[in-house]
Amino acid sequence: MKRRVTLILCATAALFLSACSLEEVSDVLEVTEDVLTAIEKENQQTEKGSNKAEEPVDEAGSILKTKGVIEPIPAKLVRPVDGDTAVFAFDADNDGKAEEFSARFLLIDTPETRHPQLGRQPLGEEAKERTAELLQGGDITIEFDIGQRLDKYSRILVYVYVNGKSVQETLLEEGFARVAYVYPPNTRYLNEFETKEGIAKKKKKGIWSMEGYVTDRGFNSK
Repeated sequence: MKRRVTLILCATAALFLSACSLEEVSDVLEVTEDVLTAIEKENQQTEKGSNKAEEPVDEAGSILKTKGVIEPIPAKLVRPVDGDTAVFAFDADNDGKAEEFSARFLLIDTPETRHPQLGRQPLGEEAKERTAELLQGGDITIEFDIGQRLDKYSRILVYVYVNGKSVQETLLEEGFARVAYVYPPNTRYLNEFETKEGIAKKKKKGIWSMEGYVTDRGFNSK
């Protein structure tokens, strides 16, 4: 039994080095609950007095493969794409190397600038320019919500900040965006965003200045 546990521990260590979580290890080895308990006890004995948690190791493979709360991440702007999308570079694997990722800003929607069917919508270019201006105005951090990290187009889903100020809230308050694409559990700042949207709507700013332009499904270009 001791030999089996030792072999499993070796395999587990190898898999950890290739960024697998404890759950993934159990899937691969198909070990039973009592063996996992033995492994846990063995680890506790060899790590006496150590306060190391397993979560950071679990995330060492890629932040994008995890769920749950993590600290905001410093990012560099590669290029703005649209009012609610951009390309950022950041260290997703905790290996000290930045990679580029297309990003969709959580919980907002801005008019299109080059949609294949909708084409260029009113205030689309203005929203794009405002987003570019904001992103070029200081240090960027991105924040994931507790749910999925990627959308169906493999874009990261993030809250975006410049010098600590929310880009989403600015776009909503200035009338360049509406609250949209609300998919729980990624709704951490929904109330705050709706408050900012309400300010712009009340003042009839931007997209709210054109009657009937904003709909539940997007923007009415006709």
